[in-house]
Amino acid sequence: MQKTAPVSADTGCCQLAPAAATAVQLADLLQARAILRHLPGLGIEPRRAAAAWDAEAAAAVVRVDSPRGLWALLVPPVGQPFPVWWRGQRNGALDVRRVPATTDSATAVHLTAYLRDRAAL
Repeated sequence: MQKTAPVSADTGCCQLAPAAATAVQLADLLQARAILRHLPGLGIEPRRAAAAWDAEAAAAVVRVDSPRGLWALLVPPVGQPFPVWWRGQRNGALDVRRVPATTDSATAVHLTAYLRDRAAL
């Protein structure tokens, strides 16, 4: 996403968690980090991906830097599909919903396939 969270003096990048985070926000961040952990095994270099809180989107995101720009997977509320943003605009959604039966590894596989379909990897 072009729009990023405010720069944090602690990380030099974006916020790792919102100030006074709620339990739901922390759970979303944990899921984003769990999805991120699976990406190196799927061909996305660790230096090209990150998970953090996006204040403007009010969501935890997994960001992937590609030659075609910055992609962001937002962690949606339970029951919703995972939206994907590119260059600050919604580009589409993964073919999986955020439900207890959907594993983090499956979400990572779908994200990688989504990016490959769009020649971003």
